[in-house]
Amino acid sequence: MKNLRTIYSLAKLTASEWIRLKFFHVILALGVLFMAFSHLLSSLTFSVQERLLYDFGLGALEMGLMMIAGLIGSHTIQREVDRKTMFLLLARPIPRAHVVLGSWGAIVILSLLFTAGFVTSLLLTAPADVPYTGVFISALCSFQKSCVVTAVAIAFGVMVRPIMALVASVCYWILCYSIVDVEFFVKKLEMDIVADAVHLFKKLLPEFYNYNWKSFYYTQNIPQWNEVGWVTLHNLAWAIVWLLIGSLVFRRKEIV
Repeated sequence: MKNLRTIYSLAKLTASEWIRLKFFHVILALGVLFMAFSHLLSSLTFSVQERLLYDFGLGALEMGLMMIAGLIGSHTIQREVDRKTMFLLLARPIPRAHVVLGSWGAIVILSLLFTAGFVTSLLLTAPADVPYTGVFISALCSFQKSCVVTAVAIAFGVMVRPIMALVASVCYWILCYSIVDVEFFVKKLEMDIVADAVHLFKKLLPEFYNYNWKSFYYTQNIPQWNEVGWVTLHNLAWAIVWLLIGSLVFRRKEIV
């Protein structure tokens, strides 16, 4: 219980600090612009207004969450090191793993706030017959993906410089969707050795392509709750794996 209280305190302090920064405000402003853009596109057509609204709205939600995960996740620990505030934390009897978990928890809080605000705005401005359950499940799925990418960004952030960690986390997110296309392309080229390597690499990535639910179709054809449960456990497992990697690396990292 004491360990959880320490992690929660670190997460809350880090989240409140990022909220005070203009950087997080820029991400919120971009989210508002995406929302306005989706409404503008939906107003330009008569037959597929709802489809455009939810497709672009839910897509914008995931883009905003990935910006928070990649940009803040890759900088959060290195920023404390550069500001020398990390020395104050490490001078206390706080395990380094708690610092990693606290950083991850802070970004999860920011992502949750962003998701709640974005979805509320989307539902309040949507036309009649809003598919609340479908939108909620799509938003929950995007939020869980952002938690995985956040863990990836933090893990890379303690290994390399923030800009490289940002690039790595973005590439990781893209690969989680496109690895099946790469596998198909390699098979068409009949490159057996490369195909085997890609197939093995596919096992090392979360299966984002299997639950790409950020579209109007899935707000009307709601996934089964057992699928939602599997997705939740799948994303949680991958987040734990990357948090363990980040904690192990940070434990051996020299802070200078």
